[in-house]
Amino acid sequence: MKFINFFANFLLIIALMFILSNCKEQFDPYADPPWLGGSIIETLEKEGDYTILLNLIRKAGYEESIEKGLFTVFAASDSSFNAYFKSVGIDSVGQLSEQQALQLFTLNVLNTPRSRQQLIYDYSYWHGGWQEANSELGALLFRLNTRSKSSDYYDEVRYFEEFKGEKLKIKGQEKKVPLFSTEFFEEYNGAPNGLDYTYFFPETEWSGLQWYNANIVKAEVKCSNGFVYYLDRVVPEIPSIEEYLKNNQDKYSAFYDLIQRFAIYSFTGEYEDDADKTALYRKDYSQISNIAAEIGPSSQPPYDRRSTFSLYLPNNEILEQYINTTFLNQFSSIDSIPEISLVFLVQSCITSSFDIPSKIERSFVNYYGDYIAIDPYTDVDEVEFLSNGPLYVMNKFYPPRAFESTISPVFFDNKYTTFLYGINNARLVASVTSPELNVTIFAPTNEGLLEGGIRYYKPRKQLESLKEDNTWSYMEYVDVKSFVSDHLKTDNPGGSQVDFSGEGFTKMSSGNYIYYKNNKLQGGGNQEIDNYATILSSKDGDNGRFYTLDKAIISPKYDPVRFIGNDENLSEFFNLLFISGLADTVIDETTEIPYPRMTSLNQFDFWTVFAPTNDAITTARNNGLIPEDNLELQNFLLYHFVKEDVIFDDGVLNGTFYTAKKDSSITTKTYYAPIDIENSYKNLRIVDRTGNNVDVDHNSANKLVRLGVLHKIDNVLLN
Repeated sequence: MKFINFFANFLLIIALMFILSNCKEQFDPYADPPWLGGSIIETLEKEGDYTILLNLIRKAGYEESIEKGLFTVFAASDSSFNAYFKSVGIDSVGQLSEQQALQLFTLNVLNTPRSRQQLIYDYSYWHGGWQEANSELGALLFRLNTRSKSSDYYDEVRYFEEFKGEKLKIKGQEKKVPLFSTEFFEEYNGAPNGLDYTYFFPETEWSGLQWYNANIVKAEVKCSNGFVYYLDRVVPEIPSIEEYLKNNQDKYSAFYDLIQRFAIYSFTGEYEDDADKTALYRKDYSQISNIAAEIGPSSQPPYDRRSTFSLYLPNNEILEQYINTTFLNQFSSIDSIPEISLVFLVQSCITSSFDIPSKIERSFVNYYGDYIAIDPYTDVDEVEFLSNGPLYVMNKFYPPRAFESTISPVFFDNKYTTFLYGINNARLVASVTSPELNVTIFAPTNEGLLEGGIRYYKPRKQLESLKEDNTWSYMEYVDVKSFVSDHLKTDNPGGSQVDFSGEGFTKMSSGNYIYYKNNKLQGGGNQEIDNYATILSSKDGDNGRFYTLDKAIISPKYDPVRFIGNDENLSEFFNLLFISGLADTVIDETTEIPYPRMTSLNQFDFWTVFAPTNDAITTARNNGLIPEDNLELQNFLLYHFVKEDVIFDDGVLNGTFYTAKKDSSITTKTYYAPIDIENSYKNLRIVDRTGNNVDVDHNSANKLVRLGVLHKIDNVLLN
């Protein structure tokens, strides 16, 4: 059997060699396959109605490249070019410069041959190669990279200090062109029947495959070196949002001037090829969405090809009317408006997503997360689809909710600038404007915050705090959020508000508590320097109440162990904490100042500490009540720390509470030693485990510490 198989294979090889030898002169492996037509150039010449496009290719200096390379070309007919030339006021390709011809042609050429499938479902190395329906990226990479580049242009710098008043040459950026398809709108949850597309391009017939404003009337025409897609119109030069606004200031100068306050310029390291070697610069925007960037909101490939900005732009009349009736009622000029207020004003008009009308109709959320009922068919007068996103020309202005909610006064008054920057830097604007919350907001003046050791340093555009070594230091996010949260209360139950004309204690959003009496407030830091923040006025808002303060609510400087370590009358208790190993010393990385810490405080969120005075410790030691064994000493000390409850002598909390001293542990649960509290107004009694009663002197009670309270006591607690 093996011999028969070998013999059969031998005969097959001989037969193949004979066939190949006879076909040698007829077969050329480098020739174009017989099922393909001629080259792209030959195909266009054969069609006969594409002479203008061919002239454009030659004028752009691309003929040799198109002849020798592999490309995809989008081709408009002579009649389409004649219509386009008429619209821009010229007669022929000859009236275009070589640069203009290059810009126009390269909008319509891809440097790789693409079938229809490969146009719609592009390639991504990081997402499995060529995409397909229901793949990770699917048909969403709709912005295709081109070699077309916008022209360099001069820009007069209005506000950027380094170049203010100068004219800088801005370098043009490479363009992306959108390819719209039925598949794209299906995967983008839009209208696959073309209604979203014709909203942007009402003069173009929807066919299910569109190259920007053009209908692809004949797709995927195979050539020996690529593909041709025939268009029913010429794709024009496509300005970016920045370029469009700059060139249409007769309608949008108010908005354009606002955003120039956030324009920044940087040298590209390149020079124009002219006699003067003119330097080329890049223009961007900081603090607001960078709508000067052709690449769009994301600079990370391939996501840059599926996202754009969307701009909701009121015309000059509407925007100026809003500014005049709001900000300029409070400020003498736009230049005197707090910068952060202008940021919110501008940014509320920009999203970092491709917003299509069918999605806007269903649900629209602005940059700040505010739900706004926009009707794209009645609220929009016109729309422009630009290279980095759509521009909706609005017949009304929708301000951000922050301008109309309880927090709104801080946006319209210069004396709250520091607090305003704090709320924004702490990323708490969305929280305090939420209609689902009932908030209490205390807004201290700039002077009040400065007195409390916090300032906004304008030259560096940053919040700073005064350190213990009397130097100003940049405030990290955590510190900013803490100070702002000391002035916010967002957990008012049932929509109720605290009556600050009475007396009591209340927890702020930071977790720290404040004491209030007769419209005067004290945080722990206020207690330490013996001052009050006085409520000057109040105003009800749509989701809470807004109070103005003359001073800041200052958070406690110390946690319980640092408070104990800084009080001379608690030094004996402090020494025991160190002797037992419950406390140690660390160095502050910023100030290099040593401070005590007690790591067990991190085990729970809130604390009530009953700290025995020096006399109490001395008496207990003389009576043999201070344990000598280290573990017993730790348990003795931990019994003075009540975990997770903050108890004041205000008559509110009574009953049994649990200390940090562990009684026993099993696999699933730890049991802590209990302590009983009898609480009436200014009369707090502790009943320890041995039945001893320890009364808290009101004058030594209610010392506000971070995330809790400390009471000094004249007797130790026994368990």
